[in-house]
Amino acid sequence: MKNILFVVLISASLFSCNSKEAGADENTHKTDSLLKIINSPELAALNKKILDNPEEANLYNERAKIYLQFKQFDEAINDSKRSLRMDSSNASYYLTEADIFFASNETRNAKDVLEKVVKKFPENTEGLLKLGELYYFVKQYENAFAKINQALKVNENLAKAYYLKGSIYREIGDTGKAISSLETTIEQDNKNYGAFLDLGIIYGAKKNPLAFQYYDNALSINPSSNDALYAKAKLFQDLEKINDAVLIYNKILKNNPAHLFSLYNLGAIEYSINKNPKKAIDYFSTAINADAKYTEAYFARAVCYQELNENENSSADYKMCLQLKPNYAPAIDGLNSLGK
Repeated sequence: MKNILFVVLISASLFSCNSKEAGADENTHKTDSLLKIINSPELAALNKKILDNPEEANLYNERAKIYLQFKQFDEAINDSKRSLRMDSSNASYYLTEADIFFASNETRNAKDVLEKVVKKFPENTEGLLKLGELYYFVKQYENAFAKINQALKVNENLAKAYYLKGSIYREIGDTGKAISSLETTIEQDNKNYGAFLDLGIIYGAKKNPLAFQYYDNALSINPSSNDALYAKAKLFQDLEKINDAVLIYNKILKNNPAHLFSLYNLGAIEYSINKNPKKAIDYFSTAINADAKYTEAYFARAVCYQELNENENSSADYKMCLQLKPNYAPAIDGLNSLGK
């Protein structure tokens, strides 16, 4: 597909007017074939615009973004490079190319493109922040801070810059600076879902009820967020407000019946709080059906089976734990307790 599309694009710019019409017919056929895979009305409209205006670089850049959205990386990079050949003075075209490389796990190529952007367009804050984010991704924190701070020198009101700094501080364990940076993020952008959620998680880890305020703010921005709902439910559970936790876990399961952690925690509640190992087994089994490598769920189910004196089932689950994680100490202890 890549080679065919490349030939089509070259023909569009080199053929005479009559040949262009022939090339357009071929281009229509090939792009329509890909369109059947992607099934995007936006892509169909863009293909038509390109046929009518084959010399507009921005159209290829926009199509590259659509291909990226649907993980058609070869086609995306072809269109991105085409837009850059037509206009190398547009920073956004480089940024699209970097996004494609990053999404396709070609981080070195993404880094090379972004370094070109910040050299050629030194005040392009988006390029600086993307490069800072890439350095953060590969855990080069000093380089990440350098690029983020460079962007803030250009514009001190960049919410994304403070959010990235907060994420780095949180990862390296500086909770105080993480909170400060995330609070500044919200000052700059009071609709920043990630900042509210991360602040909730930080306070939730301390079992501080202030976390609920941040979770609720995150949910006001994204009401269907299972991440925020789960974090809120887990804090209720940690604070021993079990009924509140169960209500939210069940709400999550309505949205996603295979949500592993909700299933596991409901099983744990049934076993530990409600003293109902049979019902707990149902939850752990559903979790295992959703993820056959969920070691902790096998272990928890083994404990339940052992509680019910179903020792063969218990032994099988302990052994499955050891297949998934050799030397998994809780499973070894479990087998020893069965005399296996």
